[in-house]
Amino acid sequence: MSSPPPRQCAAVLLINERGEVLLVRQAYGRQFWGLPGGIVDPGETPLGAAVREAREEVGVEVALEGVVGAYLLQGGGWPDIQAYVFAGRVLAGEPRLAAPQELSALAWCPLGEWPSPLLPDALAALEDLRAGRTGVVRTVQRHVSLHGVPL
Repeated sequence: MSSPPPRQCAAVLLINERGEVLLVRQAYGRQFWGLPGGIVDPGETPLGAAVREAREEVGVEVALEGVVGAYLLQGGGWPDIQAYVFAGRVLAGEPRLAAPQELSALAWCPLGEWPSPLLPDALAALEDLRAGRTGVVRTVQRHVSLHGVPL
């Protein structure tokens, strides 16, 4: 019997005209920082999820322009998650806290100067972007803790 495929999540990496990356802070748990994104719903594609999550979380319409990376998040005693991070640009709207029950803050951060704690998929994508890599496919081991349990 084979194991079920990993759960999927998708996020969008947005960069402004100053070269800063939009990061959002969770309003729950350890309040990790990450990219606008979330779980891919049943029947939805990762591309569709990234666009939907940008609209729901930060109130902007985005165009996806490429794949930063596909990251298989493993370890830490949690189920594997397949995370897709897409490069995008804002088509309409100004980023704002559109889902205060999910997010407590947003910030435009210079590349390499991001807040902590940072979600493993966001960290992997930002490291790859900073190194000039796109279209990355790799496994990421979780080394952060959520409620005292490694993530």
